[in-house]
Amino acid sequence: MNNGGDNTNSGGIHVGNVGGSVIFSAGGDNVGGDKTTTTAKGFADEEQRAQFQTQIDQLREALRAMKGITANTKLNADQKDAMEAEISQQLVELKEVKDHAAAVPVGKKAPADIVSKVGEALDRAGGMMDKLNSLASKSEDVSDTVGKFAAKYGPLILSARHLFGLP
Repeated sequence: MNNGGDNTNSGGIHVGNVGGSVIFSAGGDNVGGDKTTTTAKGFADEEQRAQFQTQIDQLREALRAMKGITANTKLNADQKDAMEAEISQQLVELKEVKDHAAAVPVGKKAPADIVSKVGEALDRAGGMMDKLNSLASKSEDVSDTVGKFAAKYGPLILSARHLFGLP
């Protein structure tokens, strides 16, 4: 904010001559410079790790259930095969994530490579939601099943991310 005067200053907040009070409200801390928040990736305690493992199992079970719905759609054989292959690949990735996360010591920061693997696998799991929603839009006979799946699967992905310390 610059009240009068020249505009030669760049960046930040500039307050010139103001004939009264100036109040700053940022909905949080008023800070100078960049504000960075760092969250440790990994598990704070054994209970958190157990919850994460349970949620990955629930995601895998929900995906297995979705694998069979492609048979009841109006997609052609190649599209059905591709969808089933993607679901199978996601099942494998989530199993690998579960195994990698099980090796992370409780109360310690997870190694960067494991953080990357977990984050990428959960991102791809979220992408499955988009693909299944696309499937539902092409075939009304599975839209109810996909809707129920999305209602359960979406929150599980978000919760698993949170338990591992991912945004």
